[in-house]
Amino acid sequence: MTGSPEHVVEAMYEALDADDVSGFLDLCADDVTIRYPADGRLAYGGTWNGRDAAEAFLDAHDAAEEILVFDVHEMLERDGTVCALGTFRGRAKPTGREWSTRFVHVLTVEDGRLSRWESFFDTAAAIEAHQVAPLVG
Repeated sequence: MTGSPEHVVEAMYEALDADDVSGFLDLCADDVTIRYPADGRLAYGGTWNGRDAAEAFLDAHDAAEEILVFDVHEMLERDGTVCALGTFRGRAKPTGREWSTRFVHVLTVEDGRLSRWESFFDTAAAIEAHQVAPLVG
């Protein structure tokens, strides 16, 4: 794969937007690491290592949330690391509740492939949207 780190990240987001899992995985290094907050609290939270785990992450996210808005507003690149700043609005599938947040993705590209993706966002809002309210009775 050739191209600047920013182009690789743009291609990654385009593949995800098109639900092109194989296209996304083709952009990943064999030992890619994806890290999302709220391990144990969100179905997709935790650290996912390798392409098979990256695919499992995408499956877990897809099963847990419907993406309503995903906008990257700015990308900053330095020495192979891209910081993507944006906004997200989604619907938690288990509860039907919507939530929104600003996010930062820190993505590392090595040899033209995504090697690391770490996400930062309002985890409290996500957890609240995903929590099933206890039955009162």
